[in-house]
Amino acid sequence: MNRIYADYAVEKTVELLAIDSPSGYTDAAAEWTRDAFAALGFDAKVTAKGGVLVDLGGTDAEDGLFLEAHADTLGAMVSEIKGNGRLKVTNLGGMRAENSEAENVRVHTRDGRVIEGTLQLCNASVHVNMSYGDTKRTWGTMEVVLDEHVSSRDEALALGIHAGDFVCFDPRTRVTEKGYIKSRFLDDKLSVGILLGYAKYLKDEGITPERRVYGHITVYEEVG
Repeated sequence: MNRIYADYAVEKTVELLAIDSPSGYTDAAAEWTRDAFAALGFDAKVTAKGGVLVDLGGTDAEDGLFLEAHADTLGAMVSEIKGNGRLKVTNLGGMRAENSEAENVRVHTRDGRVIEGTLQLCNASVHVNMSYGDTKRTWGTMEVVLDEHVSSRDEALALGIHAGDFVCFDPRTRVTEKGYIKSRFLDDKLSVGILLGYAKYLKDEGITPERRVYGHITVYEEVG
């Protein structure tokens, strides 16, 4: 594929990275993926398990190719609203607490609101916490501080936040001038972008593969 399709793959990857989709909260990402393939003229549908299946065409269906990617990412979930209005969270998939410190997050409530915050050490002041550097970063020693004027559990509940709400981490996506892509969750949204680049290449060039080609984008890879 030439540069046109590589650039298209990057463009679509960036768009998908902007959609929060930790495992279990993937409907928007799946619908976006289905629509992106459909916009290129391919038969794409959301499966019963919430993934996307697309038929990219091809002659020999008996010797077909099945290309796999996934659109779900690591993330977290509210496990407790503390008395001070801050949130204890637990990881979804292999999200590591020590890799998430000081990250901006978005809490998606069940009534559709998005509340922003930051994941940080429970006592995050290096000036007063003499154990700051020695404290092991775990989901028990860290908390989400909301970007809201809350100081009690009831005030956090009034925002619509409940245990079980999804907590999504900012991907911090950036494409450098030299073409490098820096972002959380390139695993595996970049592969979805590449499949879309391949699909556009087939469409624009009028190519029908000798073997039937199917793409499947699952939404449960991060949780096995």
